[in-house]
Amino acid sequence: MDLFVDRVIDGINNGVIYGFLALALVCVYRSTKHLNLAQGEMAMFCAFIAYAFTKIGVPVVLAIVLAVAAGAVIGGAVERVLVRPLGAGADYSILLVGIGLFLSLNALAGMIWGGDPLAFPNVLPSAPDDYVAVFGGRLRYQQLLTMALLAAILAGVLALFKYTKLGLAMRTATSNPESARLLGIRVNRINSLGWMIAAAIGGLLGPLVAPGTTLTTFMMFNFLIYASAAATLGGFDSPGGAVLAGLIIGVLESLVGGYVSIIGSDLKLAVALLLLVVVLMVKPSGLFGSKQVERV
Repeated sequence: MDLFVDRVIDGINNGVIYGFLALALVCVYRSTKHLNLAQGEMAMFCAFIAYAFTKIGVPVVLAIVLAVAAGAVIGGAVERVLVRPLGAGADYSILLVGIGLFLSLNALAGMIWGGDPLAFPNVLPSAPDDYVAVFGGRLRYQQLLTMALLAAILAGVLALFKYTKLGLAMRTATSNPESARLLGIRVNRINSLGWMIAAAIGGLLGPLVAPGTTLTTFMMFNFLIYASAAATLGGFDSPGGAVLAGLIIGVLESLVGGYVSIIGSDLKLAVALLLLVVVLMVKPSGLFGSKQVERV
């Protein structure tokens, strides 16, 4: 039973990271209908920015706040300089821009900070005795903090889209940009805001993940794959669905990888992809996504 609890907790911890990054992907998609393939690298780059601030004596909490602000600025700049000039219908071009941005940020981080793993400080105490016991398992304070922040940000995003005029404007600008412009909504600013929110979420996630994985230029690559699967599984227009799907994938891969010897740790990704294929065959819009309706 203790081993089972440990594996469930490990799965939840990974699922929180997947859900965190999937939420950032959903924020971009709900605002612009685009998929940002560089979302993980933007989070990684913000983690390096936070690390740079800590090396000059800035407290780690303030360094993370500055990294979040830097993430928002980077997201806005990417939308304004690289995405907006391509136009609203350039879906494939924007995917290529995402790939190019992925490679560029990875290379730039390597040029500035090198390729060796770096130690990033924890926000909360991380000594061997610093944990909360849960049914015989252990939840570290840093992990609990990440869960609490994910819950708070998810609640904020849901409230933004559902209960505010800005959220209504974002939904209108996404579903019908022409009508939104006629109503006086500044669609370009709405699109930029979506990228800024997503990049800020990534800017928070990167420094939270770095202490547990070590800070490297490829620290977010696998997480992005799982997060993309979670966003697709839960529904790209459903923030709550993407987070829940991330938790499902995290727990499922941990249990299957631990108890099915033929899969083990090497084929855990295949579990997530198989689950994704099965669900999409039944419900192409994802578990909680909205059905696409077209008038003919």
